[in-house]
Amino acid sequence: MQTITLQYKEDNALITSALHTAILAGAKVIEPKKKEKISLDNAEVLNAYKNMFGKRKNNKYTENEIFIFNSKLNAANILAKYL
Repeated sequence: MQTITLQYKEDNALITSALHTAILAGAKVIEPKKKEKISLDNAEVLNAYKNMFGKRKNNKYTENEIFIFNSKLNAANILAKYL
């Protein structure tokens, strides 16, 4: 069994007809897998910033600090996926 991904305009009658024919012939429509996102609420993110960079006046962190935090979080998620 093979899986293909198509990108097409839904209002195109020819491709719609071809897809219906393929489904009648036994093809299945498979919904894409939804990726699980780790969502952190604002309080958790703020506490993580404080742990990584220390407390800031008025909880203001620079764009560079936010970028570094997000990069480390994303790298951890990627590594956890393969461990």
